[in-house]
Amino acid sequence: MKLKQFLGEGINDKGIFKAVFVAGHPGAGKTYVLSKIKSGRVEPRIVNTDKSFPLFKDIWNDDWGKIAVKVKSMNKKQLALYINSLLPLAVDGTANKTSVILRRSGLLESFGYDIGMVFINTDLETAIKRASKREREVDEDFIREAYKKINKAKSFYRSKFQTWIEVNNNEGELNDKAILHAFKFMGSFYHSPLLNPVGIEYRDEMRKNGWKYLDPNVRPLEEINKILGAWYKK
Repeated sequence: MKLKQFLGEGINDKGIFKAVFVAGHPGAGKTYVLSKIKSGRVEPRIVNTDKSFPLFKDIWNDDWGKIAVKVKSMNKKQLALYINSLLPLAVDGTANKTSVILRRSGLLESFGYDIGMVFINTDLETAIKRASKREREVDEDFIREAYKKINKAKSFYRSKFQTWIEVNNNEGELNDKAILHAFKFMGSFYHSPLLNPVGIEYRDEMRKNGWKYLDPNVRPLEEINKILGAWYKK
């Protein structure tokens, strides 16, 4: 394989400039559902703060505030590298704050990404039961409030994200048929033609010049990191 062909391989991969937001209330089972439906010929990179917490748990003796600052910094840098490489993403989060989802989806769109949403749903009792089994204790009142906010915002999310699917994850509902349906949805989205005009412009310019990454010619990595400073704002 010639060097130019090797360097240009990534820009021709499936799933570039595609991001799915996996949303739902605490205890909905978002991470579990995502693990069941994300695989295929396109393997999205998972964007999730919580998965990194155990790395620092023993170092700082359950000082969750200190851990959160470190994890957010680490994850922001990782996300910048993902975006620099145009990689397909799956953003795992609660979505209880509409403003946060809009900000994050807007940031990804500004980098050229098409966005979609998988909304994971359960009844309130199931959510409380599952959340009670987590290592990090979640207050029941918080779960109730988040549950109310997220379900109230669901119709808005559905109008915002034209690519949308809702997955019910009460006990026994996530059967093979439901998993296959969601799996096909994910695959269809990641393999669909790019629609974001920013992404199309970047992709075409990179293919023309044989560039593999946004940095340094399209969007410098320093600039990407600076813009992503807004990712974790409250």
